Amino acid sequence: MLNLLSKLSVSFVLLSLFTPTTISAPSTSSDLSAATFSTPLRILPLGDFITFGYINGSGSNGYREQLRKKLIASGASVEFVGTLTSGTMPNNQNEGHPGWTINQPNIVLIHLATNDLNGAETPAEPFSKAPERLGNVLDDVLKKLPKAVVFVATIIPTTNPWSQNRFTAFNAALPAVVKARTDGGFGVVLVDQSGVPASELSDSLHPSAVGYSHMGDIWADAVVANQDLVQPVPC
Repeated sequence: MLNLLSKLSVSFVLLSLFTPTTISAPSTSSDLSAATFSTPLRILPLGDFITFGYINGSGSNGYREQLRKKLIASGASVEFVGTLTSGTMPNNQNEGHPGWTINQPNIVLIHLATNDLNGAETPAEPFSKAPERLGNVLDDVLKKLPKAVVFVATIIPTTNPWSQNRFTAFNAALPAVVKARTDGGFGVVLVDQSGVPASELSDSLHPSAVGYSHMGDIWADAVVANQDLVQPVPC
């Protein structure tokens, strides 16, 4: 998994025992006042530069700031975990680079495949096998964290003409990847991040501050919609 993560963009996974659900991009003004969280959320943002919050050569708070604000406003207790820090927000821990050294999150966020599909194709990692490689990462996560809840995102768009069709094909394959794991007794929620528009990118691949805020809203709404599935972190 470590070698694969060095080539893919990862961000959010929630794992439990439930039927796969797709969460579409919500309005940023969605009402979370009815949310009631009984379990503290310990969230691992897992991935590369999009998770890290890359904008114009440096690390920002990324989507994590808006996600945290929105979940706290809804009544949740939120703690991000990771071996890295980026941005100026409090609790700015994340795993926004290749690696897996985190202890006991009950939520993992995955946004995966941006780098795979935008770079050069190799015989060892063909574009057509990217969904299968994502499935292998999910299997690793589920094996290591069987009590976590896994939210898997469709990837945000690109303005690079050579990779637009690859992004679309990858996103179209994700429902089958999710279903294969739920059919095996695991729970994975498919979250639609592909609705983040190209106008909210800071370059051809990475979100602007507005785009990251939009991503945070989408993640938060998915967590709120599935809050009953989150289990307490073992002591």
